[in-house]
Amino acid sequence: MQHLEEIKRRIEKGEKLARKSYTNEDAIRYARKQSKDKYLELAKASGSFELHKWSNDQRDSFFNTIILNYLDYEAELGKYNGPD
Repeated sequence: MQHLEEIKRRIEKGEKLARKSYTNEDAIRYARKQSKDKYLELAKASGSFELHKWSNDQRDSFFNTIILNYLDYEAELGKYNGPD
């Protein structure tokens, strides 16, 4: 777990991590569409459609939903593109 502590330390110092990953545009579109209900729920709860006016917990919840939807798409895709 020492490597996790090192990453945490680097982030706390404000260091950006090197980009080594790329996104799938189809998965992004899927995640955006699947996250609409969560967006509307949080917009109603916060009284604003502007994310910067939401609480940190609301923004975290919304981004978590988007990420999970993205990963769901990728996991499903992996079922059919993985090793046989």
